[in-house]
Amino acid sequence: MSEQRRTSFINVRGQTESDPMAWEDICRDATWQGRWVALDGCAYNEAGEATAGLVVDYDDNLAELCARLSAERRKSCSVVFCPPAESAA
Repeated sequence: MSEQRRTSFINVRGQTESDPMAWEDICRDATWQGRWVALDGCAYNEAGEATAGLVVDYDDNLAELCARLSAERRKSCSVVFCPPAESAA
């Protein structure tokens, strides 16, 4: 994964800790399609699925993403797969 991935979503989009995105909006953004996405400050539906959150990191490789989250001591993130555009919901 390139350094583009490491560019903070907060810096790219001007998003702050109080500005979570809806899961549907995350799935529409080509930046995250087909990648694992770490969300913080999530809202959940009754099934326990994340419906909104602040994107804090993402990667094509789940193990690398989890290793970074662990190194950053981010223990309360939800990690979800954002489907590719052709199968995005």
